[in-house]
This record gives sequence, structure tokens and C-alpha cells, in this order.
Amino acid sequence: MNIVTLTPVRTLSLERPCAEGMPPHLAAGSGLTQVGDRIHVVADDALELGVFDRHSQEPGKLFRLFERPTLPLDEHERKKLKPDLESSCLLQHEGKSFWLGLGSGSTEQRNKGVCVSLSPEGEPQSTVEFDLSPLYGQLKKSHPELNIEGTSPVLDHGRLRLAQRGNGSAVDNALIDLDLSQAFEAARNGLAWGPELIREERPLQLPSLSGSHGPVPLTITDLSPLSGGRCLFTAAAEDTSNPYEDGEVLGSCIGVLDRDGAISDLYQIDKKVKLEGISGQEKDGGVEALVVTDNDDPEHSATVYQTWLSLTA
Repeated sequence: MNIVTLTPVRTLSLERPCAEGMPPHLAAGSGLTQVGDRIHVVADDALELGVFDRHSQEPGKLFRLFERPTLPLDEHERKKLKPDLESSCLLQHEGKSFWLGLGSGSTEQRNKGVCVSLSPEGEPQSTVEFDLSPLYGQLKKSHPELNIEGTSPVLDHGRLRLAQRGNGSAVDNALIDLDLSQAFEAARNGLAWGPELIREERPLQLPSLSGSHGPVPLTITDLSPLSGGRCLFTAAAEDTSNPYEDGEVLGSCIGVLDRDGAISDLYQIDKKVKLEGISGQEKDGGVEALVVTDNDDPEHSATVYQTWLSLTA
């Protein structure tokens, strides 16, 4: 597996903390999108979306996604109540951009999604919340340890692809394709997603990284669209036996899926960090990718990195 180098772009410092008593930064970067110079990062332990300037170290702004009580400061209580927005993507409709965020579904508290309208400059404007329980209830029949950690439109294919991260006792990485137009129409009108949206499910086979006690499987953590129905993805090797608890991180990879979900490129990164968000821009026969880390440590800010991928033709 080839190695790619990550170059730091910025940390995720904030103008104000998510709650009084917390550090003024996002620590658990779990999804990344970009519109122009604006970077959007959702943290799995927050109720807000962070909006940052890619070319500046100025502190970012917070945009509230859920109208519910502020999450407790205690780490264990926070974990129980957080919406766990692990995946996000951008969708276009009639010349306007919308940011979509989905809960992981790993507990009953994590079955909500949000659809946010964006200004042309990428600033959040208004939010609609919707229920994922009917869809996730169906998916749990085939994926008992459900943990949705990535989503992306499959361009020119009419699908919205979800990434099921298999970091439980069963290594159940999978790709789940929904009807894109129906899913988006429901989301922006606050309507629940149900089983009728499902178009296809397929397993995803990923290699392992070596750990001190043996191989640890890579599990998919995010998706981002490319042309021709392809998707960028990130995957992390985290030594844990269930999708609720964190574990030792042995490293991460970046890769490309074709329209049918087969892996065409796979690169290991040069740092032992957990990548959970990715966004890419194609040019000159390759992809300039931005990625974000989840530190699993609330005292330290997540970091956005940049890398260049030379893709297989």
C-alpha cells in the first residue's frame, strides 16, 4: 500500500466553546465539506456545525443544528445523549446548496438527521430536522451493529450512498444506496426516511493494519463524491470491539470507490491519526483532498490536513 503525506491546514479553534466549561475548539471532527473557502466540520459530540475559513487560522463560528438542551460536560453522560452526527455531504437543488448531516444510528439517541440551507458563500441559513428511525430500523435487520459514518451523492447515478462502518464485533463494512431525489425531498421537508428509499446494499472488503496484538481491520469512516459515480473514502484501524466505545488507533487510509463500490485506489497516510472526514477537488488528473481528524480527546482540537492523490485512470 502506497503512503501519502498529510500537510496541516488548520486547527478547529472556535470563537466560543460549544458549552460553558468546554475548550473553544472542535475535538471530534467527524465529517467535512467545503464551499469555496468555507469548510464545514461536524463533530460527533456537539449540537452545532463548525464553519471555518480554509485559508485562515481565525477561530471558526458555530451554527446550532438541534433545538434541544445543551449537552452535559461529563464525558460519559455526553456520550449517552449526543446526536452523533458522523456523516455529512453537500446536495444541490435549483442552484442552491444544502448541507446534510446524519446520525450514526448506533443508539436510539442517534437516529436524527438535519438539512441545512447554505448561502452562495457557504454560510448556514436555516435548519430542518428529520427522523431516521424507520430507515435505520430496517437496516438493523441486516446490520445489527448499525453505525452510519459516511454519506455522499453518487454523481450522475441518482443515488445517495451511506457508509456502514463495521467497527463492532462483526467487521460489517457496507455500502447502502438510497434514492437520492426522494431522500433529499423528504429531508428538506422534515419527513422521516423509511425503508422505501433503499435501492441496494453491498458489503465492502477492506484490508487490516498490523497492531501489537495482531491485525486490526480498517473500517470506513467517510465518503465524498468524485466524477463518474466514484467516491473518495477514509478508513481507520481502531482496536475496539463495538461501535460505541473508542479504541487505540493504528492508522488510517484514503481510497477511491468506483460507481459499483469496488476499490480502485488505496493509500495509507503517514500519521497515526483517525481520519473521519474527507472532501476532494479533482484537477490535473488527481485529487486535492482535505481530511479532518477525530482525536477522541476533548482537550485537544481536531486538525484539518491536505494531501494530493494521483488516481488510477
